[in-house]
Amino acid sequence: MAEPCQLYLKVSITRPRLEAFLSREADSAACFRDLEQWLDGNHHRRGGLTWAELCELGQGTTAAAWVAGWSQHLRSPAWNHYDETTQTWSLGVLEFTESRDWILGSINVLRRIADFKDLPGTDYLLIYEYLFGKGSVVAAVELTPGASRILEEQPPPRLTAEADRMMNSLLRAMDVTATYAVQRIFDTDTHKRRC
Repeated sequence: MAEPCQLYLKVSITRPRLEAFLSREADSAACFRDLEQWLDGNHHRRGGLTWAELCELGQGTTAAAWVAGWSQHLRSPAWNHYDETTQTWSLGVLEFTESRDWILGSINVLRRIADFKDLPGTDYLLIYEYLFGKGSVVAAVELTPGASRILEEQPPPRLTAEADRMMNSLLRAMDVTATYAVQRIFDTDTHKRRC
């Protein structure tokens, strides 16, 4: 089983526009031509599905539904916060599945916030490996008012540093049961101690 990766999003946006984004159903991802190029850059991401089938991932769902699902995770916390002072929305998911369907679906749904972004500046959606991959980027999307693009280059170092701080806070807040604590020790132990 693949280890979970992490999702981080931080966007400058007014609350009314954020609410409009959260409640809007995502359309087909076919409008994002860079998504097809990103998939073609790593053939295992397609997994035998056609472009049309991949475009359906996330279609018909809302960002609010995705956020609610992450927020209701029984064991691992998620961060969903709007700062009224800075007019910034932050989202962090500590245990985001590494499934191709979830990654593509979330990119399709969440990058659409750029269409609602009404405050200046460049923001980012980052899916990366903090717990097990030591910073390896799965996908990074640049978000500007009215436009988004999947980065071909590495995201700015400050982005990964911000994401790391959030993931560290979520890790400290995690509800760790005894069974899960044993599993975590086993997963991260380089000597593979026997339980």
